[in-house]
Order: sequence, then C-alpha cells, then structure tokens
Amino acid sequence: MQKRGLARLGGYAEGMKLRFHLGVVLGIGAAMVIACGSSGGGDNGFGSSGSSGGTSGASGGTSGSSSFGGTSGGEGGTSGSSGGDGGSCTAPVDMFVMFDRSGSMGADCKIGDTTASKWCRSVNALSGYFKSAGSADQAAAIQFFPLDNGSDALCATGDLYNVAALPTTDYQTLPSPAFDALLNSTSPNKGGNTGGGTPTEAAIRGLTRFTAANRRPGHVTIGVLITDGDPNGCDENLSHLSALLEAHHTATTIRTYVIGMQGATFSNLEQIAQGGNGPLHGDAVGPITDACGDGAGPCRHWNVGDGDPAVFTAALAAIQSSADGCKPGGGTVNPPK
Repeated sequence: MQKRGLARLGGYAEGMKLRFHLGVVLGIGAAMVIACGSSGGGDNGFGSSGSSGGTSGASGGTSGSSSFGGTSGGEGGTSGSSGGDGGSCTAPVDMFVMFDRSGSMGADCKIGDTTASKWCRSVNALSGYFKSAGSADQAAAIQFFPLDNGSDALCATGDLYNVAALPTTDYQTLPSPAFDALLNSTSPNKGGNTGGGTPTEAAIRGLTRFTAANRRPGHVTIGVLITDGDPNGCDENLSHLSALLEAHHTATTIRTYVIGMQGATFSNLEQIAQGGNGPLHGDAVGPITDACGDGAGPCRHWNVGDGDPAVFTAALAAIQSSADGCKPGGGTVNPPK
C-alpha cells in the first residue's frame, strides 16, 4: 500500500513537471509572436517603414540610396509591393515638373555634355532620372518657366503654364528617353518677360491647374517646382505663393514639392514648400548631405546645390518614394472618376 502511494505521488510529480515545461515553451512562443507583431512604427516617407515585413514597402529590394534611388515603394520593393500579408498595392506616381529656365541657370548644353552650369547638370539629371530603372511604372510631364511667349497677363491666371511642353496630353510612362529631345532643344536665357526673370506665381498657378486637371484614377499626382532663384516678377510675396499651394492641397490633397539650387534663398523656398505639404525630411537623405540648404533639418524643400546629377536624381527618387500611395505617409491615391 505504501509503495502504491509513492508510485502515484511520483506520477503526479512527473505530470506537474511536464505541464511546467509546456507552459514555459508556450509562454516563450507567445512572447515571440508579440515581439514580431509590434515591430515597425510610423514613417514619413524617408524612414524604414515595414522593416519587419508588415507594411507595404518592406525592406529587401533595391536600396533607395543608390544613384537613382530605389524603385517606388520605399526601402526596397517595387511600387505596389506589400508586406507579409500576401496582398498587393499599386499606386504609380504621376509627376508634373515645372522647371526654371531663367538666365541664372547658366550655359546651355546637350545631354551628355559636362558644361559647368546648373542648367547642364540639371538636364542631365532629369534625363537620367526619366530613363532610370528606379522610375519604372511611374510617369512624368514637364513645362518650363518663363515661357518664350510669356507676358505679365499670365501671372494671375497661369495660362499657358497649365499645359505640358511634353507630352501633349496626359503623362509619359517611365522609364523613357522621350524627354531628351525637348531637354536638348530648350535653353536658358531666352524666356519672355512675365514681369521678371523668375515668374514663380505664374509657374505655381500653372502647376496647380495642370495637376488638378490631370488626375488619373489609381495614381498619385504630385507637382515638382524646380528653381535656382527667388521669385522675380509677378506676385513675389512668399505668403501669397505658399497660400496658393496650401489652397491647392486643401482642395485636392495633391502635394507640391519644391527643389532649390544655388542662387535661391532656402528659407524663402521653405516657406513656399510649407504650402505644398510635402513631407518633412532630414538634412541628410541617402547621398544628399545638405538636403535642407542653409538650415538644419527637418524641412520640406530639397536643396540639390549646383545640380550635381547624383544629388539631383537622389532627390527625385526620394520624392517619388515619399509620394508612393502604398506607403504609410504616402500621397493620396486618386479616386475613380
């Protein structure tokens, strides 16, 4: 009887030990699940969203810090790549570029030339970006300011600036060499007189009208204003110019990004860019070491210095990535018509 009781006690003890070990294993497993599920965090378009594979744009593709940046979708993955849920998202970026061709941009050149001017570096950068693998499945259109046939009357309306020089309708799907001939045939120093050499008001009014009128369902529409100077002609009041972009964003949710070059006052560009509502970014972004110009980050405008193609294309790639509608903090995807 005593032996039988001891045997029962031994079996009970062994059972308790087994349950204890099983409980520990299950507890560790639960902790691992909780830890994996809680990673990630917020993202402003320039961080590392989806680093654990949960959200769109998870890491593991082409790095956004290469010469042309990663493909749209953030830190790796093409536009529309999803995280660990097996789903998919596609929201290509349609970019309308308004490009300053005032005389201060310097000497003209052809794509492939190495002329030491902001204009030459810029056209090489734009050409390279439009033809890069990183721009795949995105689209672009372009216009220049000032126009050859510009006048003061265009300042308050943006007429003529509200149509693209290329393509004649809609946007050009990228990558494409279609812009090269236009970039080669366009030169600085020849603009008409729209109240001064840098009619920023006319350019902004044209940009906002074009992007509002050319929103393709399922795409993200953005404007990109590129300039090397302060407003010169038309309305030069910075608060008024910023308010134009703010009103445009409020009405349409379309962002306008501002890229500045040597010659511009970056504090002025920042005031304009605040109205455009592009996301904040740091002073160091990938290969760009002074993205905020003469002020420490964060900021909304982009400084590309003298137009160095490596810096310029990195800024365009970062803008494209931040506008990706499949990323947290990305641009607004246009609704069906």
